[in-house]
Amino acid sequence: MSLATRCPHCNTLFKVTSGQLQTHEGKVRCGQCKTVFSGIEHLTSADTQVWQTLNLGPSGPEQHSNPSVGAPAMQHGAEALFAQHAIKPAPFSLKNSTPAQKWTCAALALLLGLQWAWMQRLQWSPQFPGLVAYIEQSSGSIKHWFTQQPTAALVVDGSGLQALDENNVRVDLTLRNASPLPSQWPHLKLDLLDSQGLVLASKALTPADYQVRGQDAASQAAPINGKNTVEVLAYLNLSNLNAQLPESAATGFRLELFDHSAVAP
Repeated sequence: MSLATRCPHCNTLFKVTSGQLQTHEGKVRCGQCKTVFSGIEHLTSADTQVWQTLNLGPSGPEQHSNPSVGAPAMQHGAEALFAQHAIKPAPFSLKNSTPAQKWTCAALALLLGLQWAWMQRLQWSPQFPGLVAYIEQSSGSIKHWFTQQPTAALVVDGSGLQALDENNVRVDLTLRNASPLPSQWPHLKLDLLDSQGLVLASKALTPADYQVRGQDAASQAAPINGKNTVEVLAYLNLSNLNAQLPESAATGFRLELFDHSAVAP
């Protein structure tokens, strides 16, 4: 006799026979998801009454205690009345959501917007002159939050090399902050060149290694204000270079600006 049972895992309805349910303690394997379950316990309501009327129970000498072994598999396709998979939740709709859910969505949207605005602060803040003026007059964390990297803001407007004596030279450098926002002090790489343009020596300079004209080391100075020009001085002792290359003299130099101290020696 043909009956119908439903897989408790994938909710698929299958046709089975009373003979299949009498063997293997009523265990069957779903042909859709391979789950082993009691076909008797999951008969449809109408077929459950029929089964009770038949009063048929598991019988036969070959009963299996392991439900994963010997359970007849219900074929996927021909014997499946219909494949009704686990019900998927309906997509979330703000229109049908509760007030609490709407407030949660609004709060998340606001947080995401604020996060995006914060990440883009160096791009949009120059559009607000009042904010720029406030940042320039501020100190501490506020000014630090809106301070740009040197390579994004600074331009070298002029430079020079001056010999102070036989072993000491001074590098003069004019830096202009082309951005309306403050800029950090750069790290420098200085290459000393001979008359042929060949590199005699290279020197990495941190803001602690050069000074602002008329002030102390740049590392002790405030960030360079927007649209502002500063002059910095770097003093170099060439006694070791002159001892190693007595016939060569530094007649020129090449300068590079970096955002951090990771400068090649």
